[in-house]
Amino acid sequence: MKKIAIYFVFTLIALQAFSQDDTLLTINNKVITTGEFLRIYQKNNTTGNIEDKKSIEEYLDLFINFKLKVAEAEARGMDTLPKFIKELKGYQKQLEKPYFIDKKVDDRLIQEAYDRQQYDVRASHILIMVDKNASPADTLAAYKKISSIRNQIVKGKKDFTDMAKKYSEDPSAKQNGGDLGYFTVFQMVYSFENAAYNTKVGEVSEIVKSRYGYHILKVVDKRKSKGEILVAHIMVALPKNADSTKIQKGKEKIDMIYSKIQNGSDFKELAQLYSDDKGSARKGGVLSWVGTGKMPPSFDKEAFGLENIGDYSTPVRTSYGWHIIKLINRREPKNYDESKKALRKKINNDMRGKVSKDVVFNRLKKEYNYQLNTKRLDAFSKLIDKSLFSGKWDKSQAKSLNKTLFTLNDSAYSQQLFVDFLEKNTRLKRSDKSVKLFVHKMYKLFIEQELKKIEKLHLAEKYPEYRYLLQEYHDGILLFDLTDQEVWSKAIKDSTGLVQFYEQHKNDYMWNQRVEAQIYSTKNAKIMGKLKGLLSKKETKGYTTEYILLKLNKKDSSAVELVNEKIYAKGDYAIVDEANKSLQFFDNTNITTPLYFEKGLELVYIYKIVPKAPKLLNEVKGQLTADYQDYLEKKWVKELRQKYSVVINQPVWDKVKNK
Repeated sequence: MKKIAIYFVFTLIALQAFSQDDTLLTINNKVITTGEFLRIYQKNNTTGNIEDKKSIEEYLDLFINFKLKVAEAEARGMDTLPKFIKELKGYQKQLEKPYFIDKKVDDRLIQEAYDRQQYDVRASHILIMVDKNASPADTLAAYKKISSIRNQIVKGKKDFTDMAKKYSEDPSAKQNGGDLGYFTVFQMVYSFENAAYNTKVGEVSEIVKSRYGYHILKVVDKRKSKGEILVAHIMVALPKNADSTKIQKGKEKIDMIYSKIQNGSDFKELAQLYSDDKGSARKGGVLSWVGTGKMPPSFDKEAFGLENIGDYSTPVRTSYGWHIIKLINRREPKNYDESKKALRKKINNDMRGKVSKDVVFNRLKKEYNYQLNTKRLDAFSKLIDKSLFSGKWDKSQAKSLNKTLFTLNDSAYSQQLFVDFLEKNTRLKRSDKSVKLFVHKMYKLFIEQELKKIEKLHLAEKYPEYRYLLQEYHDGILLFDLTDQEVWSKAIKDSTGLVQFYEQHKNDYMWNQRVEAQIYSTKNAKIMGKLKGLLSKKETKGYTTEYILLKLNKKDSSAVELVNEKIYAKGDYAIVDEANKSLQFFDNTNITTPLYFEKGLELVYIYKIVPKAPKLLNEVKGQLTADYQDYLEKKWVKELRQKYSVVINQPVWDKVKNK
């Protein structure tokens, strides 16, 4: 049996300030540093004041108990169980995520998105489409075409709207001249958004490349964000490519509805009766909250143009039909702190999130001395055919590819490793037509995967915060599972032990003096008088409660009601406590006759004093179980302190207390 030992280390270090890596204590020969202890102490100490010596001394005792339980769990092999390993891996996966995002880049992108969120941009664009798998010749031809269009506009030879109608390959340009209406951050592809926010009003942007092809855009206006609005609408639907007759009939119907609104008819009822948007019609035409750019441009313009709550628009036409729009509510843009979490999530799901990740992977490539043999990567395109796209590719076609493809920290990675990766991922969703492009895209995923594997192995040594958090999760899972076995579930399942604990401690669960009483409610003062008269004769005449109620309720079944009858303690019922203030029955054992307390049309009838007594087990089971758990834990901790050695480095501990 081992006792707690305290040893003193008198060295020159003892005269210096302690280090985070100093050994503070050892438990079962496992070293625990001052850094680990202080981090957990500061995280859990409610005062957050490390100068509170009493607090820190008490916490050391709690910390030792915590570590003893972890040591016991490890001794039982609980850290090798599949359930534990799976749960810890889940937490580890979450902890690793931030280390594969560059925080500076991420913060910059969040700030950029927030700044852009404060403004709406209205722009027109011209698109010359080019497939991402297009040949170099087709790509160059598209670029030359958009470049020529831009030069003519910039030089003032041609009008942007006219050129959009004539050349833009965006189908809507023929009608709207390329006008996209107002939009804000995250509503366009990132490259397009950059051009829109970085181009001055009235100017034409440089050529922009997106997954659709090449664009140029003209910024028409920039306005301060109008936040979000909640609107209702009544819609008269028009079929696609409606002829002039159908358009006119729709106009006549919407005008009729508009006339009814002007004459005082209820908008909600009209929406339910006439609107062709049946989803919103059931709710009186109310749509979801929307920001700029979420609705067709003409709808968006009218909706955001409404100034006051309750205002409604004149009929407006969109590609869906005719609408009358009513402003229900408006909310201003959120501030930075309120927006940050949502913006971060959007960025991570947006292509700009790749910017942050690419920064990390480029740093890791340098850190791990990444060297690629480009020719050996290009060799894949020559040996792989388009069967790869249908998931029917046989990796034996690339069996000759067995040379080193790249190196990381002088470790060689063969072409066959990439072959295996391709085979496992042939069924990934894709839109590629070019084998070469697909191979390069898959290789990017492959090298990122391998870099991640290496970096994950080094996270604990590179980042103390990660190491500490992972250790916390490790210890926390073990602590929970073992404490559940030894304390929580044990106390609930051990009925025999619980009964024995109750018998030994039942005098700790006492009822104070109580009373048996009835609470009556009457209809009027006259009936109250009759009730009191009958109750006064209850003892002498032997009247039962049933007899009294039948007698008083003979003519009116609700004249008197017995509200409740039970044993009352202080605090159980307000009117009983109020009665006690004048009658003092909770502390008076000399009451020999029934007592009455009348308040309004309620009567308290106290007929018996119940003396102090232990509470029954079923009356205290919740508190008793909690106390039994506390007893089991203290007993268990005592056993652990006898089982395992605990050695405190006193000089270091003294410095920690006095720092």
